[in-house]
Amino acid sequence: MATETVEGYVIDVGCIRKNARDELLEKAQTHSRECALMGHCVESGYGIVTDEDQLIVLDAEATPDIVTTVERSDTEEGIRLRVERDEQDGSMETTTVEEVE
Repeated sequence: MATETVEGYVIDVGCIRKNARDELLEKAQTHSRECALMGHCVESGYGIVTDEDQLIVLDAEATPDIVTTVERSDTEEGIRLRVERDEQDGSMETTTVEEVE
């Protein structure tokens, strides 16, 4: 079973879709806590944009953990998360989510 740790800026899939791919890292670095917690943004799911500008779209099961972590955060823009994922039946499932300073 493969396990991976991903670290980067959280951004909702709705915002991923409406921004140009080459601007995504910059958008994720300034993505607001308020936007990440809006109803339609929560429903869209989340992704992480790494410092290397790699986009990892997270599984739907990660959403409640992402929301809880973002709600607890004091950071207003550019929330950095560390996400651990395990391979389950050929897809990556999120196991832990935590904010990194």
